[in-house]
Amino acid sequence: MRFKSYLCWLLLLSISILAACTSATSLGRSEKQQMVEHVKTVEKSEFDLIYFNKSHKQYFKIVNEIVSEEYWVSMSDEVVFGYDSVTYTRDDLKNMSQWDYDKHKERMLRLIHRIEMDKLSVTVRISDVYKGNQANQVNIYTFENKELKDQPFTATTKKYTLEKLDKKWLITGVEQDKFNYGSEQTAEEMEEGIKGLKYQTHDGKAIGYPTVLVLG
Repeated sequence: MRFKSYLCWLLLLSISILAACTSATSLGRSEKQQMVEHVKTVEKSEFDLIYFNKSHKQYFKIVNEIVSEEYWVSMSDEVVFGYDSVTYTRDDLKNMSQWDYDKHKERMLRLIHRIEMDKLSVTVRISDVYKGNQANQVNIYTFENKELKDQPFTATTKKYTLEKLDKKWLITGVEQDKFNYGSEQTAEEMEEGIKGLKYQTHDGKAIGYPTVLVLG
């Protein structure tokens, strides 16, 4: 009986040590920085895809090395653009011919210019690496502010999940929350809207964002 209890204790100890070795606090500085760079790459690539700075093929080539298959599946039906009551998802772009893409790009760039979305400026603040829900998992948070002609446009918070798969840290998922500013909103309403966004705390503590990425 004592021998079985000892074996159980050893097993629990081994699990605890394994969890500690892969927790966010035990990761090296260069490893953490690499994860932050992964998130920076995805954020910039998403911007380039949405605003037609890069084709889906170019976007996929850049991002595919740092995200998992699970990530692609979760994002496949997300709408990238649309007009004339028709929307186009990531899967649509993936399977689109170059001729069709160029046609849509030309139409969308004219639309973007007409509604002055080409004057949009984007600032993305990125957090440090936080411990995830599992031993081989971490989280990185972002806070994105969009301004149009120096006026607040949208605020978006995200929670990225990264997992160690085959000795590589890959982005496996992202959750987000968004607030749209309105011209008739009061300062108090805007403040409440920002405060109400999810993914601004981790284990009850406010997220810090030491890395800043400017786009547009």
